[in-house]
Amino acid sequence: MNIWHDLQPDMVRKEEYMIFTADSMGSTAALSFDGATGLLCLDYLRDANFGTPNNTGFVPRTCTQEGMPIETILLCSQPLPSMTLVRCRPAGLVTLHLEDGGIRRYLLSAACADEFWGACLTVEEIPTANRKALVRFLRYDQQILGRPASSVEFEGLEQAERYFDACQQNYLVQYCGKLPQK
Repeated sequence: MNIWHDLQPDMVRKEEYMIFTADSMGSTAALSFDGATGLLCLDYLRDANFGTPNNTGFVPRTCTQEGMPIETILLCSQPLPSMTLVRCRPAGLVTLHLEDGGIRRYLLSAACADEFWGACLTVEEIPTANRKALVRFLRYDQQILGRPASSVEFEGLEQAERYFDACQQNYLVQYCGKLPQK
């Protein structure tokens, strides 16, 4: 089974969707998704004092311009093991503007089963301390990759849903033979 392609299509809607987790909250291992196998690969190990402040993951049946599933930052109170399926709602979008002119986007996903984060409806409801920790981590991670971020922008639910729609349409064109929407 390849989790990217084999999840039922009705489990991935912009209002509520399943993600599969990659990096666990507090982990110093940086895992990436291998599209061919549907498995996670160890990319590198971060400094022991700099674990990820959130669980991270990917949204099946979506395809970004880079040809990979949407990367997501999971708003959840507990660390979750890698390759766990989690039902989520969108809360916003984080856009990193890289010094080399590139852009990297992360969908902010609230875990529906989490009492605290499941009630988070918009990016504005994320506590400032959590946003600051996330920005520090994302800047650190991009620095390790040799693509420093010049700025980090939090965007609202409308932008997150537009991004989700575009990536879902791109998936349908790339992998399901659908014609692009005009």
